[in-house]
Amino acid sequence: MTHEPFKFCEDFERFAEGLHVGLFDLLHTGVALLSNKGVFLYCNKAFLEMFGFTNGVIGKSVTDVFITGERGVMDVIRTEKPVISSSLTVNNEQGISFRYPIHSKSGELCGVVIESIPLSLGKEKLQMLMDTIHNLEEAAQHFEQARSKHVGRLFTFADIVGESAALMHMKQLGQRFAQSNEPILLWGESGSGKELAAQALHMASPRSAKPFVAVNCAALPPDLIESELFGYDAGAFTGARSGGLVGKFELANGGTLFLDEIGELPLFVQAKLLRVLETGEIQKIAHRGPLFSNFRLIGATNRNLQQMVQDGKFREDLYHRINIFEIRIPPLRDRLEDLPLLVRYFVEQILGGSRAKDFYVSREVFELFNKYHWPGNIRELKNVLTYSLYSLPPESNVLTSSGLPMRFIKGLDNSHVAEHERAGKQAYQQAQPSAATAPRVAAKNKKLSEVSAQAEKEAIEQALDRFHYNKSLVAKFLGISRNKLYKKLHDYNLLDK
Repeated sequence: MTHEPFKFCEDFERFAEGLHVGLFDLLHTGVALLSNKGVFLYCNKAFLEMFGFTNGVIGKSVTDVFITGERGVMDVIRTEKPVISSSLTVNNEQGISFRYPIHSKSGELCGVVIESIPLSLGKEKLQMLMDTIHNLEEAAQHFEQARSKHVGRLFTFADIVGESAALMHMKQLGQRFAQSNEPILLWGESGSGKELAAQALHMASPRSAKPFVAVNCAALPPDLIESELFGYDAGAFTGARSGGLVGKFELANGGTLFLDEIGELPLFVQAKLLRVLETGEIQKIAHRGPLFSNFRLIGATNRNLQQMVQDGKFREDLYHRINIFEIRIPPLRDRLEDLPLLVRYFVEQILGGSRAKDFYVSREVFELFNKYHWPGNIRELKNVLTYSLYSLPPESNVLTSSGLPMRFIKGLDNSHVAEHERAGKQAYQQAQPSAATAPRVAAKNKKLSEVSAQAEKEAIEQALDRFHYNKSLVAKFLGISRNKLYKKLHDYNLLDK
């Protein structure tokens, strides 16, 4: 397929709206046109039917429509090179999708064309091509992992940001345990950085030059976990790839296998994992004779495996086999002294070096960060900063409390409640509300538009107490402007408080 370059990107969008694109409806293959931002401009009938869409998809981003959009169309936009991969239709029929960049005469990226071919077109030939693509995708993934080690993309202990006592203790244990070949069990809350620690353990070990293979056990359906881990030969079962599948155990030979969310493994797979750890022998599905793999296992979980053993949901023998070295990843609330370093790291990562150099985070923001419980840990901190920094005007060079997301502001109340309960203060927050205090408590999570006129003053007073008379936070929490807040403070004689 050849394309005549368009003079301007706008011409491509006009082309996608033109009557002549209706010719694509005569094709049996799916065709879609997207802008250079990844937004759908046109889809032919075959494309809509293949993926169960309506014309409502027009105007939506590909990442909002396809969970693989980031790896497909957005890769084309980033690299300006074609991307070919397998696809799955709404009827679970496999196929192949070709994604081509469209350039203007000046070389500017105008958009992306998707061509999707269902498996029913030349089934035997397409099945062979699809298996080849699957194998190339898998090989490319592990090649990228191996290449990333040489360019420093796998984290080391030196890359993990922070100097708190809790973090330094974790690093010291990790550097020592990394020298052994025995399994390591990482325990940490969601978002605390378990995979970063696993990468650092691999890089600190004698196996650092070998593959690091990561598997999220919670993301795989139970009926696919065994084949993903052990692999299978051609013809192993109905629906198997004609070329077979190399399992993760085999791919990790000589290196490290990281099983994230190891507690989610089905019991029958746990039994087989125990045998692999004991013997090094892999029973590849439909393979004649055993295979052997020498890998170091790192498991990670945010669950209480001991309790799961008692409940019969995790094998006791496997628990003792993988729990030789246990490392606890400290939650962010236990390492608040690392906040300045973490904030600076994420500011530089989000804004880039030039703008981040002259950017500041106010003291009041750090005070609020230190009072927050951080249930989502490092991941939540990054998300809060990402929202805050992108919501600022381009000319702004300082982050104040008024730029923080409302979900964080409301979450502060829960953090304060826990803090006051521990300190034995503010009894009204610990006790059930009486009839006299019920309107005050009932109003505390509502905007002024939702609160009765009689309770308005009380709601403002409570917000002032909660946010220590920080007017920006009070206005944001109540859902009104600062000017309107000051007017109400004047009306209720609260300005002098």
